[in-house]
Amino acid sequence: MTPEVRQRIEQFVKPLYAGLDGVQTFDRVERLRLRLAALREGAEVDGDLLDLLLLFHGVVDRLGSLGAGGRLDLFLHSLGLPEDLARRVRSGLGRFREDPRGAEEELLHDALLLESAGTLAAVERLMAAGKKRTALARALAQLDPGPPAERYRTSRGAALGAARRREAEEWIADLRQRVLEEGIN
Repeated sequence: MTPEVRQRIEQFVKPLYAGLDGVQTFDRVERLRLRLAALREGAEVDGDLLDLLLLFHGVVDRLGSLGAGGRLDLFLHSLGLPEDLARRVRSGLGRFREDPRGAEEELLHDALLLESAGTLAAVERLMAAGKKRTALARALAQLDPGPPAERYRTSRGAALGAARRREAEEWIADLRQRVLEEGIN
């Protein structure tokens, strides 16, 4: 994919990454790109397909129909992408979260799981609970360290996810103990 095509795609999707509150979440694409690089480690993949799935993954619900002739399909064709690649992007976007097929979809699936695993993800969940005014004791009791290894599709993803989950479990246990010792509610 040429830099010009990538720029056109980014111009198309960036506004779609803004939530109802106006917060831009496109920066997550770059974080996921780093996760994908760690997961990929020499795996044979179609780089263009992986990049397209990555760029569009966060706006699937705003693209309308993923079928032929839909908004996404028309846009992909306007870029001059081959029909086979456009079809693989459309079908991959419709299933990568629940039923990934092929190395590219599995890598994106695992990268997203890695984003939801570990200490930082646990901290983000705890902060979200605080914004909802959830009692600290309840929030800590429900705090999740991230997905278990069996949810990952790649062995590298499972290993990285398990390590992140262990770190989060230790952090959560330590935080629970500190809160208990200090009598914070």
